[in-house]
Amino acid sequence: MRHTLANTLQRGLSLIELMVTLSIAVILLTIGVPSFVDMMSSNTASSYANDLLADINYARSEAITRGSRVVVCKGAATATGSGCTTGNWEEGWKVFEDCNDNRTINTATCPDRNGDGALDDEEVLRVHAALSNGWTLRGNNNVTNRITFLPDGRTNNNGTLVACKDGVLNVGNQTRSGAVIVNVTGRARVSPDSNGDGVPDDAAGCNL
Repeated sequence: MRHTLANTLQRGLSLIELMVTLSIAVILLTIGVPSFVDMMSSNTASSYANDLLADINYARSEAITRGSRVVVCKGAATATGSGCTTGNWEEGWKVFEDCNDNRTINTATCPDRNGDGALDDEEVLRVHAALSNGWTLRGNNNVTNRITFLPDGRTNNNGTLVACKDGVLNVGNQTRSGAVIVNVTGRARVSPDSNGDGVPDDAAGCNL
């Protein structure tokens, strides 16, 4: 009896059972992994869009508070003389006060707020790091390089910026992009995918 019980307990999987198990595992991985990757891409796209939206709203608020122009522009470089014309948005972006309206970080161009009798430097208010490899962030129309907010909160740049993974807006109905729309009043919003086709929509509900 003990010998029979021991043999029963020690019995393993047969070759056929092992092959069936592996086949099922491969099928599940084939179905699950792409969906997981697309889900992660969708979450990342939303995160980048929300980061940009937060910095745009912050820049608008600072322009109103300071009573001067504030710029959000591509490029994470913050040294004196750095501007908005080199690189792409996916390499990072910055928010800075642009008192002389030349889209460049300068010294001694802002009002004397500290009372030392000298003009103040243009202050860099925020910097966002570059996006992960494979991601792009590009603006259309007047927001190719930057968004400038006036002291009343309006902007002379309006358009749409889109963050996209591997140049693909969507896979199936899975969004792989995030878009931020800035209107002429200076207000910005993240574009929704209202029709569920995996591509962000404009104000009219059409694909960007």
